Amino acid sequence: MTKTFVLLPMLAATLLAHAAGDFTTIRRTSTSLSDSTPRLLINFTLPSNVNVSSSTSNSAVLDLEVLGSEFNFNEVYINPPTTVCTSNDTDANQTRSIGILQEHDDTSLKTEWATNHIAFSSGFLVAGTNQLMVCVRSFTGAAGPSVGNLDNISLRSVVLHYHTQ
Repeated sequence: MTKTFVLLPMLAATLLAHAAGDFTTIRRTSTSLSDSTPRLLINFTLPSNVNVSSSTSNSAVLDLEVLGSEFNFNEVYINPPTTVCTSNDTDANQTRSIGILQEHDDTSLKTEWATNHIAFSSGFLVAGTNQLMVCVRSFTGAAGPSVGNLDNISLRSVVLHYHTQ
């Protein structure tokens, strides 16, 4: 009986240690996006032993805090094929999208920072230099500085959790 009680905590500790993986802080300071700055590009570096498997057990997670996201089409990309934000219906970067920022159009939430937690395939990552891109769009999903009326948001505390081999 004693062996069972000892093995279970050891097994749980091993699984938790594996689940934690590694992380890198991509951005700590606040950055605002709007009509005048419709896109955020951040380069970050991952080690040579980053696990780029597409298996679910090796998923990566991006955590970021967002303030003021009211529209449904503000999107996040990892290593996009272009660095141009295009409209949602003609999105040239869709193959590298990891998700949409949560909208908070409720009056009481508009002035509060909201944590976005996006799990995605580690297959989007590469060893060495990577790029994170965030595009803000209009209420209809239009993009670009000439569109006007793009969502006004702020981002901070961008952290990437990933596995190594």
